Amino acid sequence: MLLSAAPMVARASPKRPNLLLILTDQQTHGAMSNAGNPWLKTPAMDSLARTGTRFAETICPYPVCSPSRGSIFAGRMPHETGVRVNGKAIVPGMATMGEVFRKAGYQTVYGGKWHLPKSFDGMTSFEKLIGGSGQGKDMDAPLAATCEEWLRRKPSDPFLMVSSFMNPHDICQWIRQNPGAHEYPDIGKYPPAPGNMAFDPLEPEAMQYHRTAGYDLMSKGVGIAQEWRRDDFRHYLHDYYRMVEAVDRQVGRVLEALRESGLAENTVVCFASDHGEGMGAHRWVQKASFYEESVRVPFVWSGPGIATNVDRTTLATLADILPTFCELAGVKAPPDLRGRSLAPALQGKAIERPFVVSELLYGDSSREGRVLRTARHKYIVFNNGARPEMFFDLWVDPGETQNLVRSAGHAGPLGERRALLSRWISETGDDFRMPA
Repeated sequence: MLLSAAPMVARASPKRPNLLLILTDQQTHGAMSNAGNPWLKTPAMDSLARTGTRFAETICPYPVCSPSRGSIFAGRMPHETGVRVNGKAIVPGMATMGEVFRKAGYQTVYGGKWHLPKSFDGMTSFEKLIGGSGQGKDMDAPLAATCEEWLRRKPSDPFLMVSSFMNPHDICQWIRQNPGAHEYPDIGKYPPAPGNMAFDPLEPEAMQYHRTAGYDLMSKGVGIAQEWRRDDFRHYLHDYYRMVEAVDRQVGRVLEALRESGLAENTVVCFASDHGEGMGAHRWVQKASFYEESVRVPFVWSGPGIATNVDRTTLATLADILPTFCELAGVKAPPDLRGRSLAPALQGKAIERPFVVSELLYGDSSREGRVLRTARHKYIVFNNGARPEMFFDLWVDPGETQNLVRSAGHAGPLGERRALLSRWISETGDDFRMPA
């Protein structure tokens, strides 16, 4: 099934909206106080959700930085962009967000983390404000200051600005520096350990490899957490939420400049994170898993004409950002996008979408996976290794603690999801091979 951008709708006003894309890095879907989390306060993010639409069921195209970002800016899946691991560039000739909007007469500016190894010139068509491919530490405050300054100059032309923050990505380094087994005098003030902390010893072999092999820093972090006690997980969650609060303060500076410059009334703001964080569920920390904590992300839209709503039914993906921006701006979208415009949902209308897909690679193509997520079920499959499949009923088991692959009572729904994914693979030219 090919998911293309929806036809453009006629705009009531010829004035084209400004577009502001705010990205955080490694923020799980529930790490917002607006999402009902009592363990942190995110007033800036909440202000967007309070005045706009928050999509509660949003899946990233790939739960690792560069591949997900490639999909955000191209509106296509990682197997199409060519960005299947960190450090790869989008394939030459594929239209990207900066090119699309600069060609349409938008001023396109970008600040912060890029993590795709090509310059902001040429292919990307963004003017670089600050940041880039380098992973500079403590970049969020300088980024916010630079974006503030640019907005307060009150650009007259329609603009597309990207403000791409680093945090709470610093949790990766925190994990590597904390082997655990500490004493915590203030433990009573920390969040509880996750209720789904136990993990299935019959997980797919590919996932177990990532837990234990230590082939890179990322899996080393997962391995460290295997030895943590419950209080160590509580300490980790506490400090992770402080990182989210810190980046929220910087997001607030950008939104304040937008309001005070008088630009907010004609600016559509999209807020998202490139992927989530393991949160200790199944003793998984950092990213790179298909569990909900890692693959599901916050996704909020706010601005003129956007309904105030929490959309709990629309299945969304970060590949939807480009086609949605295009429709809201009256700009022709590139052909054959895998994302689709969410513009109808931003006006409170239902969108029929049976599933979304995410991709993942552990080390090399011998450990590659896909997940197909419907409203109720999640089907995970890897191309090799023992026990390659997982199947969850998220309505009954939101913590993903019961793998139903071997349940006779779920053979029908499982077979349907296998067939859906097989058709998707064929229709999108995916070279993934499902196990026999």
